[in-house]
Amino acid sequence: MALKSTTLSWIAVAALITPGAALAQEAGQFAVGAGVSTLGLTLEGSYRINDRFGVRVPVGYFGYDDTITEDGTDFDGEITLGGAALLGDFYTGLGGLRVSGGAFFNAYGAEGTAEGDATVNGVDYSGVDLLLDAEPENSVMPMLSIGYDGNLGGGWILSADLGAMYAGDWSVDLEDRAGVVPQSDIDAEVGDISDDLPEIIPYFKLTATFRF
Repeated sequence: MALKSTTLSWIAVAALITPGAALAQEAGQFAVGAGVSTLGLTLEGSYRINDRFGVRVPVGYFGYDDTITEDGTDFDGEITLGGAALLGDFYTGLGGLRVSGGAFFNAYGAEGTAEGDATVNGVDYSGVDLLLDAEPENSVMPMLSIGYDGNLGGGWILSADLGAMYAGDWSVDLEDRAGVVPQSDIDAEVGDISDDLPEIIPYFKLTATFRF
């Protein structure tokens, strides 16, 4: 049984590395697709330059209401995900496996409000009216991913990507419109929130694409 399993594994590897075994899109072809990603609902256009290189433009957007909790304070907030990327693809020759890099023009952000009781910089306050806003300072993020294009037949491709975007530091604004919280505590809380936000944002995409 172990020998049979090993043999099947080597057959799968051989099929994967055979040139053209899973060629999903030929040179000179355009393709458009739709799916889901960490950007939300996603549309994607692509063009295959030759057997090694291609370009893609994924675009996505999703906004939703959620509770944002910071330092024990609940903000009634809205979170926005999305943006557009310009990516160059390098096809490795291992079937449809590719490595991609480029720039992501982000539309990430979050904003929220908290009224009444709140904790700011570890101090409890009453009668506050807090307004929180946060977004990445990098409006254009470097982006890297690894992906695979699988040929489904009939012009259809199943495309998957896994990667990351570099957000860097975040721009965070916090304001107490009631004037209850001292500015020193506001500034300290802004620093804590900034430290909690990620410099690296993960990226995942799954799309069904049709080639022309």
